[in-house]
Amino acid sequence: MSLFGTSGRHERGALETIVSTYERPLLVYVTRITGNASIAEDIVQEVFIKLSGQWRGPMEPGPQISAWLYKVAHNGAIDALRRERRRGALHQAHAEEVGETVPPSEGQGRSPLPFEAQRVREALDTLSERERALVVLKVYEERSYKEIAEIAGLSVGNVGFILHTAMKKLAASLEKGGADDVR
Repeated sequence: MSLFGTSGRHERGALETIVSTYERPLLVYVTRITGNASIAEDIVQEVFIKLSGQWRGPMEPGPQISAWLYKVAHNGAIDALRRERRRGALHQAHAEEVGETVPPSEGQGRSPLPFEAQRVREALDTLSERERALVVLKVYEERSYKEIAEIAGLSVGNVGFILHTAMKKLAASLEKGGADDVR
């Protein structure tokens, strides 16, 4: 039996259109949140698997499916960050028990970036998971507050407050980094 029921070919073609439309933007979005392209690939793959099994609307590109895809990807990225943080804490605790040093986490093994891009990446890393995700949606994905609210499951006012606070933190971090580089 087909994954898509009796209209398998038609639905498969529609899913392929959705994947070709949204795969790259979702990979970029999730990679910016997690800082890890490999983890992002896994998350985006899961997003499309969930889409094929859970989406009840028309299987065509548009604002509704886009918001749904970004929301599922957002939640997957946040869950992955939390898993990595818990895993890192467990490794650290174990290493302390046996007196070993802990190897760098995947996030620390990032590929080298140009100086300014590296500074921005480090500044983004100073933000909380939620702040980072919202900044990525606003700055890199150029989403409106309303779209961000739908994706993150927050009110528009809360999105505005979190973004305002996060942008102040980013500015302070970048300013601090710039002052350190002059010395």
